[in-house]
Amino acid sequence: MTTEMGVDVIKPDRASFSLVETEAPSFRSLRVDALYRYWLSRRNDALPTRADIDPADIKSLLPYVLIVDIHRDPFRIYYRLVGTAVVHFSGLDFTGTFLDELAFDICATSDLVNAYRAVCDAKQPGIGMAFAQLNHHTALDVEYLICPLVDAAGTVAQCLVLEDYVAKEGMDIGRLRLARPA
Repeated sequence: MTTEMGVDVIKPDRASFSLVETEAPSFRSLRVDALYRYWLSRRNDALPTRADIDPADIKSLLPYVLIVDIHRDPFRIYYRLVGTAVVHFSGLDFTGTFLDELAFDICATSDLVNAYRAVCDAKQPGIGMAFAQLNHHTALDVEYLICPLVDAAGTVAQCLVLEDYVAKEGMDIGRLRLARPA
């Protein structure tokens, strides 16, 4: 077991991602389900904008929420806001950083870029699952939801994202951190 300063360091294992194809999907995480239902409630006849999202409405979810800006030409993801639970798990506050500037993630950077691109192109939410291992055993599942937010022209300009962490039985999630290169 790799331990650094009282925490167990986990390494990425495998990941999957797909667009949400139904308005009543089945999520493993109650937090992911809650954010999805909230996003749907803000949708009305069009995709929601950032102004449609009121943080007071999702206060209990905020530690797990990220807001990203979508940059085009070239396509890049900018982390405008990173929740405290995400910072705790990753061991780094990457607010104000582009995804391609990060040297770590539970998913490969290219997989995350492809996920965001799929959400932007389809203008619909996407759901991902990443698995991390400790001593060659799956220790943690990370379910994440990417919901598009549009600008006045109807272009996806931001995404409302939630990551939730589910430790396997016997694992203390408070001790788990993502491995990062030195």
